[in-house]
Amino acid sequence: MLAAVLGAAIQFGCARRGPTFDSLVLSVPERANAHVTLASENTRVAAVWAATGAHGTDVYLATSEDGGAHFGAPVRVNDIEGDATANGEQPPRVALHADDVSVVWVSKLNGTTTIRSAASTNGGKTFAAARTVTPPGVTGARGWESSAISDDGVIHAAWLDGRNALTSTTAHVPGAHQHGSGGDMRQDIFHAAWRGTEAPVEGLVATNVCFCCKTAIVSRGNNVFVGWRHLFDGGIRDIAVAHSTDGGRTFGPPVRVSPDNWKINACPDDGPALAIASDGSLHVAWPTLVNDPDKPRLGIFHAVSADGGATFSSRERVDGTRGTDPAHPRLVIDADGQPVFAWDELTAGGRQVVIRRGNEPVEVISAGHAASYPAIAEGGENLVVAWTDQTHERAAIMIARRRSSQR
Repeated sequence: MLAAVLGAAIQFGCARRGPTFDSLVLSVPERANAHVTLASENTRVAAVWAATGAHGTDVYLATSEDGGAHFGAPVRVNDIEGDATANGEQPPRVALHADDVSVVWVSKLNGTTTIRSAASTNGGKTFAAARTVTPPGVTGARGWESSAISDDGVIHAAWLDGRNALTSTTAHVPGAHQHGSGGDMRQDIFHAAWRGTEAPVEGLVATNVCFCCKTAIVSRGNNVFVGWRHLFDGGIRDIAVAHSTDGGRTFGPPVRVSPDNWKINACPDDGPALAIASDGSLHVAWPTLVNDPDKPRLGIFHAVSADGGATFSSRERVDGTRGTDPAHPRLVIDADGQPVFAWDELTAGGRQVVIRRGNEPVEVISAGHAASYPAIAEGGENLVVAWTDQTHERAAIMIARRRSSQR
């Protein structure tokens, strides 16, 4: 068992953002800390991120037992030093279920890109030795991973995979899949499920997808939903969802969430977010290009499926016309059943992280001028948001918290 614990417990200081947010910093000393994701169950909140230093990149986790009011010291997740690689669309992913904590990340340590995972059975205090989820000997690029834990404790992971590309040397290049014909390259989306020390059971979800946009996965009961940016005929790169009703053993065909018709001969590097509400409805948030009256620009949109991903409501715009270049949306359903969106956008003062609860006004929650790639979770009655802040000498993880309901 590995228990690399650094520093003292971290708690909120006196800094505030506006009337409702408190904030703190999570970081590993002498490292660049970036690419954070969050998961929560009841009042437990887990933050996982990549910390890069002289000996490579490691994955660290810090947990809160009181809805984000206090976080413990960072614990290294990967047992092999420098095992991880990460970027904004490929952050390490964390999932929670009772005392089980699962973390999934991308590794290139041995020259082959693999999906790796480590598990904790004591709430994230220690982690067992990591395992490789993807099979040995596969070629091509893989990553852009996502993860979830189902109600029965089964761990699910989804990722993009270039093993079926006929020209594997170019399969990893962003935007290299120019024409959407399959041609001499291909990127597919795979899913794997496992419990405890069982071997992962892997299967294909969809073929010929967009190359470098993050995936999303959520589960409830035997229902598993996977979301990604699909490559439709004619070079159209819109969001798709596939649904499994048998715990991830098989998936139905891709369902197009919205006919955005974003035609671009490159990868947007920006994928969807998914959440399941208490009534079982599936919520999707994503970015796409829109033709505003002044000029084409990116927008953040939201749609809902009430029939298990078979059909989706018409898209609704989330970002309005504020800021420019809104990107990297995340989504959670709060204690009142309202969708809460987080994204980053460019303003005259730099890049900032904002949130929006339902149709309420947009709130700015970052204080610096270089905030990006937010994550969002519910911790009991608290809404917890995290992001990468690069305002200072080294990148750090910022956490902000407020009551999720304003009642």
